[in-house]
Amino acid sequence: MKNKPLSKKEIPQSGKQDSHTTTITKPESKEDKADKSSHSSNSPSPHDNNSVGNLKSRIKSLEIELVKKESEINFLKDKLTNNQDVLLDLIEDKKSLKKLVHDYELKEIDERLNNFRDLQRKQHKIEHRLFVTKQQLDEARELLDVREKVIEDLEKRGVKDCLMANYPESYVQYQKNRDH
Repeated sequence: MKNKPLSKKEIPQSGKQDSHTTTITKPESKEDKADKSSHSSNSPSPHDNNSVGNLKSRIKSLEIELVKKESEINFLKDKLTNNQDVLLDLIEDKKSLKKLVHDYELKEIDERLNNFRDLQRKQHKIEHRLFVTKQQLDEARELLDVREKVIEDLEKRGVKDCLMANYPESYVQYQKNRDH
């Protein structure tokens, strides 16, 4: 393809309902060239001045729109940065709260464990007291049984044993154990 001059075709911008249009150029055919060369002259036509004015105003409006879009992009970037900072702060807060909860749970578990150990010590102490008390009661019961037997035997002895100072065997054994 040789270098051909481009013709202008206006196409409305997509998604917009305004009067702005985008100019897309496409190659001119040989007939368009011949037709244009027969009508062209050295003096500019009023239509050309109007087109240049339209293009300048179009460029100006596009530049304004570009500035607006750039400012909107910068605003959105700032908003994104701020939101990311807030998100990072929230993540850090969540981590610190998790750590606090974990520490609190550990303290609570430690306190429960200490309470359990205290209760266990108290229970062992009570069990030991119970054991000692039971032993003492058993010893006292045995002693009472022995004394009861001695008293019975002393009551059963006759006058002859009293005069001869004969004591029952249970009394002799009791006296022997008492002295030791």
